[in-house]
Amino acid sequence: MVEEMNVLRQSERKLTEQAKRVTDDKLKVLSEQMKSAEMSLSLLEDIEDYVEQSLMTSSPQQVLRSKKQMMKRMSEVTAGINVEELHPKEKADFVLSKNIKSLHHIGDIISGTPALQQCRVKKIDGVTLVGKALSFLLSIEALDSFPLSISLPSLRCSLVPVGKGRPIDTTVTTTSTDPGVYRIQCNLSTRGTHTVKVQVYDVHLEDTSLVIPFNPYLDNITPVHTITELTNPWGVAVTDDNHVIITECSGHCVTILDREGKKVISLGGEGGSGNVKFTYPRGVAITPEKFILVSDNHRIQKISMDGDLIASVGKEGRGPLQFNCPYGIAISPITGKVYIADRYNHRIQVLNPDLTFSHSFGSKGSANGQFQSPYDVAIDSQGLVYVADHGNHCVQKFSLDGKFVGQFGTYGSGPGQIIGPAGIAIDTAATGLVYVSEYGNHRISVFTSDGVFVSSFGSKGSDIDQFFLPSGLKFDKNGFLYVCDFHNDRLVVY
Repeated sequence: MVEEMNVLRQSERKLTEQAKRVTDDKLKVLSEQMKSAEMSLSLLEDIEDYVEQSLMTSSPQQVLRSKKQMMKRMSEVTAGINVEELHPKEKADFVLSKNIKSLHHIGDIISGTPALQQCRVKKIDGVTLVGKALSFLLSIEALDSFPLSISLPSLRCSLVPVGKGRPIDTTVTTTSTDPGVYRIQCNLSTRGTHTVKVQVYDVHLEDTSLVIPFNPYLDNITPVHTITELTNPWGVAVTDDNHVIITECSGHCVTILDREGKKVISLGGEGGSGNVKFTYPRGVAITPEKFILVSDNHRIQKISMDGDLIASVGKEGRGPLQFNCPYGIAISPITGKVYIADRYNHRIQVLNPDLTFSHSFGSKGSANGQFQSPYDVAIDSQGLVYVADHGNHCVQKFSLDGKFVGQFGTYGSGPGQIIGPAGIAIDTAATGLVYVSEYGNHRISVFTSDGVFVSSFGSKGSDIDQFFLPSGLKFDKNGFLYVCDFHNDRLVVY
């Protein structure tokens, strides 16, 4: 109640100050108009005196003869009067708008378990993560959709990593201005999806979830899972339900894993399921309709999750819908169009969602907008297209229609330098950072979307923190990064 009274007093002061400012401004305008009106009235009185004097002292003949002079005099006088200034510019009354948000509803008192069970967590936002220090805002509302204000000792909140262990205790504080909104803080060493558990007195509210993204810019790089027994994995994609699709280049198949990394099905290849066959498959992407697109043998194949062939487009050549070793595939989240790195045609070929030809951009060369064997392509949430330009040792950026925007990276092994970029992925769900796998340096380099170098990790080798020709990489919706470690025959998850 004290807090609500303070809010009302603050609102009263603001309204009073606003009313005074508006009144002063209007009085100033009205005062200026009064001065202008007085001057105009004085001029009109001069005209009246002149006309009366002429009529009284002159004969009718003289008045008629001096009509021209009187009209001229009246024109001179009235020219100095601005008629518009005589119209009121301001009304005497005014309307004040109030900030309804700052006048919080003073609701009913909620008591008893049944009433509390109707309360719920309305929203989680304001998530910040610095190192291991996590902070976010949590708002609770009652059944009538009004904020629920609770004494801090009566509110408890914990985070439980999904499938990863014990609850993480938190510290709960209030915000200074928003009743029903609480700041939750804790130290966190886990990533991915967490269950947020809230308890009011002895009542547990319905659970909600919070995704803690992996962010190597702020934390150490540590693999959380490694999937082995793959044959030269090149491309990777992840479905919304966390099934992982991998192209095994030398195995001539596409493998689907469940969220625990166990093989669900193998499509194509020797002994594979479905009616589809592959020859050195490379790029892979998932359409909004949950079909799989795979690049192999100068074509793009569209298959179901069960391995049934839906469509196949392309053949070897240089024209529209012709390819020369297509590699990486990306689907625009804005238009649904399919972007394909057409390696030896040194271009990006763009198909419509129905796999008909749309347009292409790029040609062989080293100038802006030209390529030397583009390997992979990725598209950010703003619609910018990023191309891993393998032979030019850089990343180039384009608009969706293929207009050159910029590039970053130069040849070398130092910070911000690149040798043979092979794969590219963007952390669109969290940081917007761009991750580039490098054949020549056997590492992953991380950049901002503007090309500013952030960090890199990995070196040549077969240890857990090393790579041997890292290729395709992809983020899932929970912020985990999947990297195809091509010659180590494994998929590493961060």
